[in-house]
Amino acid sequence: MLALAYRDLPDIDAVTPLNEDDFACLAAIRDVLAQHGRLDRFGITLMHGHFPIGENEVLVESCDDEARILTMTIQPANVVDQGNLVQTAWRLSDGATLATCRNACVVSDGKHRSRHVTSR
Repeated sequence: MLALAYRDLPDIDAVTPLNEDDFACLAAIRDVLAQHGRLDRFGITLMHGHFPIGENEVLVESCDDEARILTMTIQPANVVDQGNLVQTAWRLSDGATLATCRNACVVSDGKHRSRHVTSR
């Protein structure tokens, strides 16, 4: 499932930025989220890639709260098996799989600030 999340994503340089053609779609999504009381729970992200990520790799996001810096590095995919993750982003699909996790935050002592994991 994780390998599907980034498959066929266009490179960031090939992605069309947000524009007026997107507004009707975003309004419809907003309305559905509002209908279900989820406006403060879910949002939207621009689907894109920056570089190829291997089948057995994930992006690990680390956070330096004091410097206000997020850094992403490639790690072995088995880091996802740590068991202390909160999924934070999903790629939705038309197929049998409704959602594939793209991002998950590592939780330690009830907080997730020290390390984040972005799944492939």
